[in-house]
Amino acid sequence: MQTFHELEQTQSVIATILQNSLRTNRINHAYIFTGDYEPLLLEAAQLFAKSLFCEKKDQIEPCQTCRSCRRMDSGNLVDYYQIEPDGATIKKEQIQQLMHDLSLRGLEGDRQIYVVTQAHKMTPQAANSLLKFFEEPGAGKVAILITNQPQLLLPTIRSRGQLLSFRPADRLLIGQVLSEKTGRDSELTQLAARVYPKIEDAEQALVEDWFVNARVSVLQLMEELANRPADLPLFVQEKWITQFKNRQDARIGLELVTCFFEDVLHLKLNPSWEMITYANSRPLLEQMGGKSQTTITRWLQAVLAAVKRIEANVNPQLTVERLMFDLQKG
Repeated sequence: MQTFHELEQTQSVIATILQNSLRTNRINHAYIFTGDYEPLLLEAAQLFAKSLFCEKKDQIEPCQTCRSCRRMDSGNLVDYYQIEPDGATIKKEQIQQLMHDLSLRGLEGDRQIYVVTQAHKMTPQAANSLLKFFEEPGAGKVAILITNQPQLLLPTIRSRGQLLSFRPADRLLIGQVLSEKTGRDSELTQLAARVYPKIEDAEQALVEDWFVNARVSVLQLMEELANRPADLPLFVQEKWITQFKNRQDARIGLELVTCFFEDVLHLKLNPSWEMITYANSRPLLEQMGGKSQTTITRWLQAVLAAVKRIEANVNPQLTVERLMFDLQKG
Protein backbone atom coordinates (compact mmCIF):
# COMPACT_ATOMS: atom_id res chain seq x y z
CA MET A 1 0.00 0.00 0.00
CA GLN A 2 1.63 3.21 -1.18
CA THR A 3 -1.09 5.87 -0.94
CA PHE A 4 -4.05 6.94 1.15
CA HIS A 5 -6.14 6.60 -1.99
CA GLU A 6 -5.50 2.86 -1.82
CA LEU A 7 -6.39 2.78 1.87
CA GLU A 8 -9.65 4.62 1.14
CA GLN A 9 -10.84 1.74 -1.03
CA THR A 10 -11.43 -0.47 2.02
CA GLN A 11 -10.96 1.83 5.04
CA SER A 12 -12.45 5.21 4.12
CA VAL A 13 -13.01 6.36 7.71
CA ILE A 14 -9.48 5.47 8.83
CA ALA A 15 -7.99 7.13 5.74
CA THR A 16 -9.95 10.32 6.41
CA ILE A 17 -8.91 10.49 10.07
CA LEU A 18 -5.22 10.03 9.28
CA GLN A 19 -5.26 12.48 6.40
CA ASN A 20 -6.99 15.13 8.53
CA SER A 21 -4.32 14.67 11.20
CA LEU A 22 -1.63 15.26 8.61
CA ARG A 23 -3.46 18.19 7.04
CA THR A 24 -3.94 20.01 10.34
CA ASN A 25 -0.62 18.82 11.80
CA ARG A 26 -2.42 17.50 14.85
CA ILE A 27 -0.50 14.31 15.42
CA ASN A 28 -1.18 12.30 18.55
CA HIS A 29 1.72 10.82 20.45
CA ALA A 30 0.11 7.36 20.37
CA TYR A 31 -2.27 5.43 18.13
CA ILE A 32 -3.76 1.96 18.51
CA PHE A 33 -4.61 0.30 15.19
CA THR A 34 -6.96 -2.62 15.74
CA GLY A 35 -8.63 -4.98 13.30
CA ASP A 36 -8.85 -8.60 12.26
CA TYR A 37 -5.99 -8.63 9.74
CA GLU A 38 -2.59 -7.47 10.93
CA PRO A 39 -0.92 -7.03 7.50
CA LEU A 40 -3.48 -4.33 6.62
CA LEU A 41 -2.89 -2.57 9.95
CA LEU A 42 0.87 -2.67 9.47
CA GLU A 43 0.65 -1.32 5.92
CA ALA A 44 -1.53 1.55 7.14
CA ALA A 45 0.94 2.28 9.97
CA GLN A 46 3.86 2.32 7.55
CA LEU A 47 1.96 4.59 5.16
CA PHE A 48 1.17 7.03 7.97
CA ALA A 49 4.79 6.98 9.13
CA LYS A 50 6.02 7.51 5.59
CA SER A 51 3.83 10.59 5.22
CA LEU A 52 5.08 11.97 8.53
CA PHE A 53 8.69 11.51 7.45
CA CYS A 54 8.17 12.74 3.88
CA GLU A 55 10.24 15.82 3.15
CA LYS A 56 7.62 17.40 0.90
CA LYS A 57 5.38 18.90 3.55
CA ASP A 58 3.02 20.60 1.10
CA GLN A 59 1.07 17.39 0.43
CA ILE A 60 -0.64 14.62 2.37
CA GLU A 61 0.35 11.66 0.24
CA PRO A 62 4.00 10.60 0.58
CA CYS A 63 5.91 11.82 -2.46
CA GLN A 64 7.68 8.43 -2.94
CA THR A 65 10.77 10.18 -4.29
CA CYS A 66 12.43 12.10 -1.44
CA ARG A 67 15.25 10.57 0.57
CA SER A 68 12.99 9.70 3.52
CA CYS A 69 10.38 7.98 1.34
CA ARG A 70 13.06 5.96 -0.41
CA ARG A 71 14.62 4.96 2.91
CA MET A 72 11.25 3.87 4.28
CA ASP A 73 10.80 1.68 1.20
CA SER A 74 14.23 0.13 1.65
CA GLY A 75 13.86 -0.30 5.42
CA ASN A 76 16.82 1.97 6.15
CA LEU A 77 15.15 4.93 7.85
CA VAL A 78 16.93 4.99 11.19
CA ASP A 79 14.25 7.00 13.04
CA TYR A 80 11.59 4.40 12.26
CA TYR A 81 11.48 1.44 14.66
CA GLN A 82 9.39 -1.70 14.41
CA ILE A 83 9.04 -4.21 17.25
CA GLU A 84 7.50 -7.66 16.95
CA PRO A 85 7.27 -10.65 19.30
CA ASP A 86 10.49 -12.48 20.08
CA GLY A 87 9.04 -15.95 20.06
CA ALA A 88 5.64 -16.00 21.75
CA THR A 89 5.87 -12.63 23.49
CA ILE A 90 7.28 -9.12 23.34
CA LYS A 91 9.73 -9.03 26.21
CA LYS A 92 10.68 -6.31 28.66
CA GLU A 93 14.22 -6.21 27.24
CA GLN A 94 12.88 -5.39 23.78
CA ILE A 95 10.89 -2.44 25.09
CA GLN A 96 13.80 -1.24 27.20
CA GLN A 97 16.08 -1.30 24.16
CA LEU A 98 13.46 0.61 22.20
CA MET A 99 13.15 3.19 24.96
CA HIS A 100 16.93 3.59 25.03
CA ASP A 101 17.05 4.14 21.27
CA LEU A 102 14.21 6.65 21.43
CA SER A 103 15.87 8.53 24.28
CA LEU A 104 18.58 9.52 21.85
CA ARG A 105 17.98 12.52 19.66
CA GLY A 106 16.51 11.73 16.25
CA LEU A 107 19.39 10.95 13.92
CA GLU A 108 17.86 12.40 10.76
CA GLY A 109 15.23 14.86 11.92
CA ASP A 110 12.93 15.95 14.69
CA ARG A 111 10.60 12.96 14.57
CA GLN A 112 10.85 9.33 15.71
CA ILE A 113 8.14 6.74 15.06
CA TYR A 114 7.89 3.27 16.52
CA VAL A 115 5.42 0.53 15.62
CA VAL A 116 4.70 -2.40 17.96
CA THR A 117 3.08 -5.30 16.12
CA GLN A 118 0.90 -7.82 17.99
CA ALA A 119 1.08 -5.41 20.91
CA HIS A 120 -1.25 -7.58 23.00
CA LYS A 121 1.63 -10.06 23.29
CA MET A 122 3.69 -7.76 25.48
CA THR A 123 4.52 -9.36 28.80
CA PRO A 124 3.21 -7.44 31.84
CA GLN A 125 6.74 -6.18 32.48
CA ALA A 126 7.10 -5.01 28.88
CA ALA A 127 3.71 -3.28 28.96
CA ASN A 128 4.59 -1.45 32.17
CA SER A 129 7.90 -0.32 30.70
CA LEU A 130 6.09 1.04 27.65
CA LEU A 131 3.49 2.74 29.85
CA LYS A 132 6.16 4.85 31.50
CA PHE A 133 7.14 6.16 28.09
CA PHE A 134 3.49 6.73 27.13
CA GLU A 135 3.13 9.05 30.09
CA GLU A 136 6.07 11.25 29.02
CA PRO A 137 6.65 10.51 25.32
CA GLY A 138 8.80 13.51 24.46
CA ALA A 139 8.50 15.87 21.53
CA GLY A 140 8.32 14.39 18.04
CA LYS A 141 7.82 10.80 19.13
CA VAL A 142 4.85 8.83 17.79
CA ALA A 143 3.80 5.32 18.82
CA ILE A 144 1.58 3.03 16.77
CA LEU A 145 0.44 -0.15 18.49
CA ILE A 146 -1.02 -2.86 16.26
CA THR A 147 -3.29 -5.51 17.71
CA ASN A 148 -6.29 -7.67 16.93
CA GLN A 149 -7.01 -8.01 20.65
CA PRO A 150 -7.02 -4.48 22.10
CA GLN A 151 -8.85 -5.70 25.21
CA LEU A 152 -5.62 -7.41 26.29
CA LEU A 153 -3.70 -4.14 26.42
CA LEU A 154 -3.33 -2.42 29.76
CA PRO A 155 -6.31 -0.08 30.31
CA THR A 156 -3.86 2.72 31.03
CA ILE A 157 -2.20 2.18 27.64
CA ARG A 158 -5.56 2.07 25.84
CA SER A 159 -6.60 5.32 27.50
CA ARG A 160 -3.48 7.13 26.29
CA GLY A 161 -3.70 6.15 22.62
CA GLN A 162 -6.18 7.09 19.89
CA LEU A 163 -8.00 3.87 19.02
CA LEU A 164 -8.66 3.38 15.30
CA SER A 165 -10.79 0.32 14.52
CA PHE A 166 -10.39 -1.02 10.99
CA ARG A 167 -13.23 -2.70 9.14
CA PRO A 168 -12.86 -6.48 8.70
CA ALA A 169 -10.48 -7.41 5.91
CA ASP A 170 -11.80 -9.07 2.77
CA ARG A 171 -10.36 -12.53 3.43
CA LEU A 172 -11.89 -13.88 0.24
CA LEU A 173 -9.98 -11.34 -1.81
CA ILE A 174 -6.75 -12.03 0.11
CA GLY A 175 -7.21 -15.75 -0.47
CA GLN A 176 -7.76 -15.18 -4.19
CA VAL A 177 -4.53 -13.16 -4.43
CA LEU A 178 -2.62 -15.90 -2.60
CA SER A 179 -4.15 -18.55 -4.86
CA GLU A 180 -3.00 -16.67 -7.96
CA LYS A 181 0.52 -16.34 -6.55
CA THR A 182 0.96 -19.91 -5.33
CA GLY A 183 -1.40 -22.03 -7.42
CA ARG A 184 -2.91 -23.59 -4.28
CA ASP A 185 -6.62 -24.34 -4.01
CA SER A 186 -9.00 -21.75 -2.60
CA GLU A 187 -9.64 -23.56 0.67
CA LEU A 188 -5.95 -23.77 1.51
CA THR A 189 -5.27 -20.12 0.66
CA GLN A 190 -8.26 -18.96 2.71
CA LEU A 191 -6.92 -20.91 5.68
CA ALA A 192 -3.44 -19.43 5.28
CA ALA A 193 -4.91 -15.92 5.12
CA ARG A 194 -6.69 -16.54 8.41
CA VAL A 195 -3.98 -18.19 10.52
CA TYR A 196 -0.86 -16.26 9.50
CA PRO A 197 -0.59 -12.68 10.79
CA LYS A 198 1.61 -11.60 7.86
CA ILE A 199 0.69 -12.11 4.23
CA GLU A 200 4.29 -12.93 3.30
CA ASP A 201 4.28 -15.71 5.92
CA ALA A 202 1.04 -17.06 4.46
CA GLU A 203 2.53 -17.04 0.98
CA GLN A 204 5.67 -18.81 2.18
CA ALA A 205 3.61 -21.46 3.96
CA LEU A 206 1.58 -22.14 0.83
CA VAL A 207 4.64 -23.02 -1.24
CA GLU A 208 5.70 -25.63 1.31
CA ASP A 209 4.16 -29.05 1.91
CA TRP A 210 4.05 -28.61 5.69
CA PHE A 211 0.93 -26.44 5.59
CA VAL A 212 -0.81 -28.84 3.20
CA ASN A 213 -0.10 -31.69 5.62
CA ALA A 214 -1.23 -29.55 8.54
CA ARG A 215 -4.69 -29.19 6.98
CA VAL A 216 -4.82 -32.96 6.47
CA SER A 217 -3.92 -33.57 10.12
CA VAL A 218 -6.61 -31.18 11.34
CA LEU A 219 -9.26 -32.84 9.21
CA GLN A 220 -8.15 -36.25 10.49
CA LEU A 221 -8.46 -34.93 14.04
CA MET A 222 -11.99 -33.73 13.31
CA GLU A 223 -12.91 -37.13 11.88
CA GLU A 224 -11.61 -38.79 15.04
CA LEU A 225 -13.67 -36.43 17.18
CA ALA A 226 -16.78 -37.08 15.09
CA ASN A 227 -16.47 -40.86 14.87
CA ARG A 228 -13.96 -42.18 17.43
CA PRO A 229 -13.59 -39.62 20.26
CA ALA A 230 -12.14 -42.25 22.60
CA ASP A 231 -9.13 -42.54 20.26
CA LEU A 232 -8.21 -38.83 20.41
CA PRO A 233 -5.29 -39.28 22.86
CA LEU A 234 -3.78 -42.00 20.65
CA PHE A 235 -4.17 -39.83 17.55
CA VAL A 236 -2.38 -36.98 19.31
CA GLN A 237 0.55 -39.20 20.26
CA GLU A 238 0.91 -40.94 16.90
CA LYS A 239 0.12 -38.17 14.40
CA TRP A 240 -0.57 -34.72 15.82
CA ILE A 241 2.68 -34.29 17.74
CA THR A 242 4.78 -35.48 14.79
CA GLN A 243 3.15 -32.83 12.56
CA PHE A 244 3.07 -29.93 15.04
CA LYS A 245 6.45 -30.25 16.69
CA ASN A 246 7.06 -26.84 18.23
CA ARG A 247 5.13 -23.96 19.74
CA GLN A 248 4.64 -22.07 16.49
CA ASP A 249 3.49 -25.19 14.66
CA ALA A 250 1.07 -25.97 17.49
CA ARG A 251 -0.39 -22.48 17.32
CA ILE A 252 -1.00 -22.83 13.59
CA GLY A 253 -2.61 -26.23 14.12
CA LEU A 254 -4.94 -24.89 16.80
CA GLU A 255 -5.84 -21.87 14.65
CA LEU A 256 -6.81 -24.29 11.87
CA VAL A 257 -8.99 -26.21 14.33
CA THR A 258 -10.57 -22.90 15.37
CA CYS A 259 -11.47 -22.18 11.74
CA PHE A 260 -13.12 -25.59 11.47
CA PHE A 261 -15.30 -25.12 14.54
CA GLU A 262 -16.25 -21.63 13.40
CA ASP A 263 -17.44 -23.16 10.12
CA VAL A 264 -19.44 -25.78 12.04
CA LEU A 265 -21.10 -23.11 14.17
CA HIS A 266 -21.93 -20.92 11.15
CA LEU A 267 -23.59 -23.82 9.37
CA LYS A 268 -25.43 -24.80 12.54
CA LEU A 269 -26.91 -21.33 12.83
CA ASN A 270 -27.46 -20.86 9.10
CA PRO A 271 -27.47 -23.99 6.87
CA SER A 272 -27.33 -21.80 3.76
CA TRP A 273 -24.13 -20.08 4.90
CA GLU A 274 -21.78 -19.91 1.92
CA MET A 275 -18.67 -18.27 3.38
CA ILE A 276 -17.26 -21.43 4.94
CA THR A 277 -13.51 -21.90 4.86
CA TYR A 278 -13.38 -25.70 4.79
CA ALA A 279 -15.54 -25.78 1.66
CA ASN A 280 -14.17 -29.16 0.54
CA SER A 281 -15.20 -30.79 3.81
CA ARG A 282 -18.84 -29.78 4.00
CA PRO A 283 -20.13 -33.34 4.79
CA LEU A 284 -17.85 -33.52 7.84
CA LEU A 285 -18.88 -30.01 8.89
CA GLU A 286 -22.53 -30.97 8.63
CA GLN A 287 -21.91 -34.17 10.58
CA MET A 288 -20.29 -32.19 13.39
CA GLY A 289 -23.15 -29.72 13.16
CA GLY A 290 -25.43 -32.48 14.32
CA LYS A 291 -24.22 -31.74 17.84
CA SER A 292 -26.01 -29.16 19.95
CA GLN A 293 -25.10 -25.50 19.66
CA THR A 294 -23.95 -25.63 23.27
CA THR A 295 -21.50 -28.46 22.54
CA ILE A 296 -20.11 -26.75 19.43
CA THR A 297 -19.66 -23.52 21.36
CA ARG A 298 -17.83 -25.37 24.16
CA TRP A 299 -15.53 -26.99 21.61
CA LEU A 300 -14.73 -23.61 20.11
CA GLN A 301 -14.11 -22.04 23.50
CA ALA A 302 -11.82 -24.93 24.46
CA VAL A 303 -9.68 -24.43 21.35
CA LEU A 304 -9.48 -20.66 21.87
CA ALA A 305 -8.37 -21.29 25.46
CA ALA A 306 -5.70 -23.68 24.16
CA VAL A 307 -4.40 -21.01 21.77
CA LYS A 308 -4.09 -18.59 24.70
CA ARG A 309 -2.15 -21.20 26.69
CA ILE A 310 0.25 -21.68 23.79
CA GLU A 311 0.77 -17.91 23.60
CA ALA A 312 1.42 -17.91 27.35
CA ASN A 313 4.28 -20.40 26.85
CA VAL A 314 2.48 -23.42 28.29
CA ASN A 315 3.97 -26.69 27.01
CA PRO A 316 2.37 -27.42 23.58
CA GLN A 317 1.98 -31.17 24.16
CA LEU A 318 0.34 -30.68 27.55
CA THR A 319 -1.90 -28.00 26.03
CA VAL A 320 -3.10 -30.30 23.25
CA GLU A 321 -3.60 -33.24 25.62
CA ARG A 322 -5.77 -31.07 27.85
CA LEU A 323 -7.69 -29.88 24.79
CA MET A 324 -8.41 -33.47 23.74
CA PHE A 325 -9.85 -34.13 27.19
CA ASP A 326 -12.06 -31.03 26.89
CA LEU A 327 -13.24 -32.07 23.41
CA GLN A 328 -14.06 -35.57 24.59
CA LYS A 329 -16.29 -34.15 27.31
CA GLY A 330 -18.27 -32.28 24.64
